[in-house]
Amino acid sequence: MKSRNVWIVCLLVIGLISLIVVEGFVNPRLAADQSRYEEQQKHPLTHDFTAVTKYQNAYMGNFSNLSHLNQSLPMHERLDGYQLFPETFTAQINYSMNTDEMNKVELERVLVYNAVANFVLIDNLEQVAYQFKDTRIVLDRKRAEQWAGMELKALQKPEQWDSVVRQKLVEPAQVQAAFSQIVYKY
Repeated sequence: MKSRNVWIVCLLVIGLISLIVVEGFVNPRLAADQSRYEEQQKHPLTHDFTAVTKYQNAYMGNFSNLSHLNQSLPMHERLDGYQLFPETFTAQINYSMNTDEMNKVELERVLVYNAVANFVLIDNLEQVAYQFKDTRIVLDRKRAEQWAGMELKALQKPEQWDSVVRQKLVEPAQVQAAFSQIVYKY
């Protein structure tokens, strides 16, 4: 009887120590890692492109896919709906903000990054129109291909994406050059 009680107490102590370790150390570390990851997803230079490659689709008309893709890209917290224009293969992405609510270079960086991601992952998408409260900005696939110097489908590999897209959006002058080259209408 005595040895059984000792085993029960030992198992209880081990269980309590395990609970303290998991709740006091492991879970907070996991929560901090998740929070850091989510913060990184808000910026084009730290965004995890591999997380959105699962949204690759041949057709822009797959509305669910298009919305999930854009909800996984930077500036997703300001999204305010979508509209598709199949006759021109254009996706309009609405934002609930004015363009002057964000630093101009950062806004242009996000728009180029997001538009190129849409073009890379949605085969028949020709234009992405970003509708803000104060203006509409349209970016074009053909111009994006000229800027990238290759067919965009080749950028589906994360290594290619990083070297061709992300590296060209580091410096403000690069961002402004990319934006002015890819923008169709402002």
